[in-house]
Amino acid sequence: MNEIEFIDTTLRDAHQSLWGVKMSTAMAYQIAAVVDRAGYKALDIAAPAHFVFLIRHFRENPWERLRLLCEKIRKTPLSIMMLASSFVTFNPMKGPIFDLMMKRCYANGLRRIQPMDASNNMSDIDETVQYAKNAGLEVVVPLIFSITPVHTDEHFAQKARDAVAMGAHALYLKDPGGLLTPERIRTLVPAIQKNLNGLRLELHSHCTTGLAPLCYLEAVKLGVTTMHTASLPLANGSSQPSVENILKNVRRLGFWDRMDDESLKIIADYFSSAARCEGLPVGAPLEFDLWQYEHQIPGGVISNLSRQLLDIGQAHRFDEVVEESIRVRKDLGYPIMVTPFSQYVVTQATLNVLLGERYKEVIDEVIKLAMGYYGRQAGDVDQDLLDRLESLPKTKEYAHWEVPRPTIKELRGKYGLEVSDDELLLRILCQGENDIKAMHAAGPIKTYYPYPQKPLMALIKNWAVRNKPSYVYIRKGDFSLKLGKHVK
Repeated sequence: MNEIEFIDTTLRDAHQSLWGVKMSTAMAYQIAAVVDRAGYKALDIAAPAHFVFLIRHFRENPWERLRLLCEKIRKTPLSIMMLASSFVTFNPMKGPIFDLMMKRCYANGLRRIQPMDASNNMSDIDETVQYAKNAGLEVVVPLIFSITPVHTDEHFAQKARDAVAMGAHALYLKDPGGLLTPERIRTLVPAIQKNLNGLRLELHSHCTTGLAPLCYLEAVKLGVTTMHTASLPLANGSSQPSVENILKNVRRLGFWDRMDDESLKIIADYFSSAARCEGLPVGAPLEFDLWQYEHQIPGGVISNLSRQLLDIGQAHRFDEVVEESIRVRKDLGYPIMVTPFSQYVVTQATLNVLLGERYKEVIDEVIKLAMGYYGRQAGDVDQDLLDRLESLPKTKEYAHWEVPRPTIKELRGKYGLEVSDDELLLRILCQGENDIKAMHAAGPIKTYYPYPQKPLMALIKNWAVRNKPSYVYIRKGDFSLKLGKHVK
């Protein structure tokens, strides 16, 4: 039987899905050496959106984070996932900026890139792919899955042919909404495999509907040998399947692997303790939800929508907004519900519902999307919507717009003539220098992470920062402690 290999998502996509990116460098650093010896094929460890969050939330330098983790991770290749058709997620930019980014990724320890276009337009990422290959990175191109009348098996087969012709080293089927079913796997995977010309196909799904573990096993039976998984505490829910579960089942099917069970247990125990100490959730299986297949909105966007409607006293209109999102998506030609398109669709749907009239106000991003600003969608934009947009003054501004291709000299003129290449890229990602200055002011990244070893101290720390109760009382045997807040 074939060997089954695993890509670990614990240090990137898994904690993004379950913890909102709240994994500090110290938390990752302390367990990194164990992750390195666990037997993974590669580690999904970085993304530009993570760079920005690290800077703004933790005041940590993401390049320094990579260099620190490379001290502990010596043999397993590190991977970055990024939009390769737009350097800044909500502000498209192409050209030399990607050449510089690929070179600095390699220089800072990354060895693999997963370059994505949100519409699966390979022509829009070809330039970045060539830059990545020239820099020495392995290029693993995603085919982003979606369920619409236009996203057929043949659609994905053609995208696979395009990726192979572009020079990808491997491909992976990326299912951000957890929409794959075992039945669709049985038709889709063979359709893609026939067009790979011998390249490896990986599978990356989320457990949003609870079916991802079953889909992984069906894919294995069909010859897919590389699976994206997370350590058990950071698996399931809106994250990936657990490595423990998939490993147990593929072994049961007779496949073999190089994974080290002892290391996997240490990793799982570590993150279970870290989650408990930090007050963060651990993943749990979700019940099947048929509605997910209708709206296809990612879990993070759904939770943000719910919170925002609650904040403005409109929580009771949640279902209306979700139903309107289905209609808006159809109007726009079925964009895949992945960043940034899912945010655009839901924002416009929210306006349509709250204002009581469809497209009474249209956000700039929807105008740009309909005008092809973000590339061609798989379906056609609704003609009535196009007619509505053509009457808007802003539409004329975007009619002949092209993605900017600034030179590095031009970017330095805007963001800093004397800064290093690494800092220039961070300033561009953050759209300015204020966050970068605050990051520098915070000093070097701390690598000591005590909490998994000292749960009592973590408990005291967590209670001390809460508004309620006014005190906490701890007693064990002859020892007792009463901790209260000091009120000035």
